[in-house]
Amino acid sequence: MEMDTSPDPVNAEAPARRIECPQCGSKLPDIPVSLCPYCASPLETAADKRRLESVNASRIGRVVEHGTYESALAWDPPESSDWYDGARLAWWSGPVALIGLAALAWGVLVGSSEGHSFAEVLPVVLCLVGAASLLLSAKLRVDGKARQSAAVERPLLKRAALIVDRRSETDISGWSGRTTYFFKVEFEDGVVGEFRFPGLGAQEDPYATNLPGVAYTRGTDLLLFRHIRV
Repeated sequence: MEMDTSPDPVNAEAPARRIECPQCGSKLPDIPVSLCPYCASPLETAADKRRLESVNASRIGRVVEHGTYESALAWDPPESSDWYDGARLAWWSGPVALIGLAALAWGVLVGSSEGHSFAEVLPVVLCLVGAASLLLSAKLRVDGKARQSAAVERPLLKRAALIVDRRSETDISGWSGRTTYFFKVEFEDGVVGEFRFPGLGAQEDPYATNLPGVAYTRGTDLLLFRHIRV
């Protein structure tokens, strides 16, 4: 009797998880994803998609057909918390520069006034404070602009989606804590990814699971999810 040598579908090993995106080469997160969070390239083959065809496809399809879908695509969400952190650093460079200029002017004024010289302690200290403040101001501006640029380095994607699942992580620092949510989101083409969303405080209720709408993402960040009732 001829022996069946076909692979056992039960015992066949699952394909190894990708560690790099074949399109952009970026390192993929440790969680299983079917969409590259950096360039949005699908990480699954057509066979994978057919095998994992989602029961959510019809609901996501109704989002695309909804009357508010086009206006949702035309709208731009606020940027991520990283971008605003950079903006705050860049803003603080202004007041710090003013302090530096004021200290330098005061030091020059004291050092050049009658009965004083630049060799005295006070003018020297004021000039040093002024110079250090100007250097700090320049660093704050450069760091802030760099952080803003890094935050918008990835393309802004706006896609019909449904929130499949969510989890959270809380970091405790001193007397306060900061919660970060991670939403597993499925898109119209069937691919799935997990995206980070910073908690907005106890008064803000995070997005619920099984929520259809439009997801606004940059890289691995979920900037906002606009619910569309279908």
